[in-house]
Amino acid sequence: MMPSPTAYRLLLPLILLFFCANLQAQRPTIEDFTMSGDTYLLGDECFRLTDEEDYSSGSIWYKRPISLLSPFSIELSIMAGCQDGDGADGMVFMFASQPNRVGFRGEGIGFAGLRPSLGIEIDTWRNYHLYDPAEDHLAFLVNGQVGHFNDDAKPTIIPNLEDCQRHKFTVRWKPDYQSLVVEIDGEPVMIGSFDLVNAIFKGSDVVYWGVSAATGRYNNYHEVCFDRLSYQAPTQPWWHLPRLGEERSFIAGLVK
Repeated sequence: MMPSPTAYRLLLPLILLFFCANLQAQRPTIEDFTMSGDTYLLGDECFRLTDEEDYSSGSIWYKRPISLLSPFSIELSIMAGCQDGDGADGMVFMFASQPNRVGFRGEGIGFAGLRPSLGIEIDTWRNYHLYDPAEDHLAFLVNGQVGHFNDDAKPTIIPNLEDCQRHKFTVRWKPDYQSLVVEIDGEPVMIGSFDLVNAIFKGSDVVYWGVSAATGRYNNYHEVCFDRLSYQAPTQPWWHLPRLGEERSFIAGLVK
């Protein structure tokens, strides 16, 4: 019998603990990344993607490609600005087939228009025509489309991030179950299932990853610091997680 959504919610910290224990970690250096758009280097080995200027955009990309056939964990710190009510627009953690690219500004958050791609949106501005909620939110975005027009792009509401503080942001990939787990400040907040290799990247397992940010008629500071990269050789899972078709039933219960 498959465990209930409640059981998975209780087991998830143990699953993540086991997953992290089997990863080999490394701390990236500034030389591991390339800057695009308005991005520049800060003195504390972090990058500022945008200043408090209208219609600005920038991105940072890891130079070496990674394989979607192996598990990995990417840990970074983000700062989404100091203006809450009038701050915009947000950031996107993204996978793409080519690096060093910046999408459209404003509501595009430096991601719109990039294909093929998968993005994890960190949205701090409400665009009514994109069906944004009023609160800061996350969402999985496919192929440079930034609207929440279907269940795959359904937003997940998160606490306010425009507090002038850096927050831990972690992305974990488990290819055996095609699962992405997103954490903020050490807490799992969103899980999604995607056939990244076949459905999005047209059979290629090799991708690049990076972070973008943008402003429009309103603005904010957007910064990112890369803390740790962890990679793991494929191993047998310790727990029989459901396969792709079954997993969606407990994802909804976890992130609702």
